Amino acid sequence: MRPALACLVPWHSSTKGDGTAPQLNGTRYFSFEELKKCTNNFSKNNEIGVGDYNEVYKGYCTNGIVVAIKRARKLPFLDTKAFQSEIEVLTRVHHKNIVSLVGFCFDQSEQLLVYEYISNRTLRDNLDGEGSMYLDWRKRLQIALDSARGLAYLHELANPPIIHGHVKSSNILLDENLHPKLTDFCASKLVFEKEKGHVSSQVRGTLGHVASGISGTLVSIRISFYS
Repeated sequence: MRPALACLVPWHSSTKGDGTAPQLNGTRYFSFEELKKCTNNFSKNNEIGVGDYNEVYKGYCTNGIVVAIKRARKLPFLDTKAFQSEIEVLTRVHHKNIVSLVGFCFDQSEQLLVYEYISNRTLRDNLDGEGSMYLDWRKRLQIALDSARGLAYLHELANPPIIHGHVKSSNILLDENLHPKLTDFCASKLVFEKEKGHVSSQVRGTLGHVASGISGTLVSIRISFYS
């Protein structure tokens, strides 16, 4: 039976370990078995990315749509907070420079997010020569401008505003037309009216991608944009 909780209520886990998840308009709930079939049982041949806490697979849905599936590793210190945060944020935003969430799975103690598939890997891959695209300075400038537009949307037009919290070249995907899309919202935060200005008690993001002089006390939209 499909879980049915509102997006903003606390996230509860069942005693069986399969948990419950929010029912979200416009976002599909996938069973774990469906995603196993999409990825040929999470075959290494389908693996397109590896992170500290997850692997990403290329998947083929039964309706012919190609997707990217991020599967969280089963680590004892991980909980559902980052998983819930990313779902909550991506169901609120719709912008050409932000990756779209197709659906999610919270089944059999598995946490998986299903995104639109972006073909040209990350900005970092292409800057390092690991991708297939040559980026001259004109293209790099356009990517920077479009990425900034995605951030500006999160900060100024999303309601409530959103701090990404983890902006770096490896979290910017490039589509077939070299349009950038911000991804990886696991460290993101919704900024409600009373929190504007200073919104967090800890630094979010990767060391080296936050403003110098920030030692772990306050994080704001300005600091997020600096990264």
